[in-house]
Amino acid sequence: MIYTLIVEDEEPAATRLIRLLKNLDEDIEIAAVTDTVESAVKWLNNHKQPDLLILDIQLGDGLSFDIFRKVKVDSYVIFTTAYDEYAVRAFETNSIDYLLKPVDEGKLARSLEKYRKYSGNIGSDLDNLIETIEKRKEKYKKRFVVTVASRIRVIETPEIAYFYSKDKNTFLCTRDNHHYPLESSLDNIAEIIDPGLFFRISRQFIVSYRNILKIDILSKSRIRIITDPPSEEEMLVSTARTSEFRNWLDR
Repeated sequence: MIYTLIVEDEEPAATRLIRLLKNLDEDIEIAAVTDTVESAVKWLNNHKQPDLLILDIQLGDGLSFDIFRKVKVDSYVIFTTAYDEYAVRAFETNSIDYLLKPVDEGKLARSLEKYRKYSGNIGSDLDNLIETIEKRKEKYKKRFVVTVASRIRVIETPEIAYFYSKDKNTFLCTRDNHHYPLESSLDNIAEIIDPGLFFRISRQFIVSYRNILKIDILSKSRIRIITDPPSEEEMLVSTARTSEFRNWLDR
């Protein structure tokens, strides 16, 4: 029996991962699914160590790397990530495994095979990996300051579902469907956010991978995106960006 803990804050992604795991190995027991750093730490402190730990890197209350700073983990670790190629190369220099999202069943099968062959301690490799990726992330904007009436609010970048332009103004939409004006243009925003997590699909929209709910193929060169929360305006990937968008999804 492979006692497995999943740390994933996107319910559809967690559901898909459980289904794939069950398809690949009947001996996998899903011990629990937690969706934050805090809940994962609490679970690990109150249960026996899982054999296998599968974590999304970016969670609602921080990076899953924070879990390892708060509790000792001896499990075999697989990260799921939508990070850019630089960060992926950081994984490849270590023994720690990773899966690009959306998780592919064949690649998940290979990760499980690595787990079965695994012996050793991941401690030093994990420390090196965390240091490498966090240095990379320092260059990207972590939060946006918005003004609403007479108040200032700080929006953490992971909480943003998409950016958009309307009537020559720029706005962001949060994951809980609140809209705020920004002073920066979409061109400027595209330069300061993580390209592994955000993609500019057109002159009007930059979308977060985490909030893409549905992708419709309208024609060979036309793609429509439905986000959660949805946009009032139709989100179409521009013809010039269609190929790049497909590559971005398939990282």
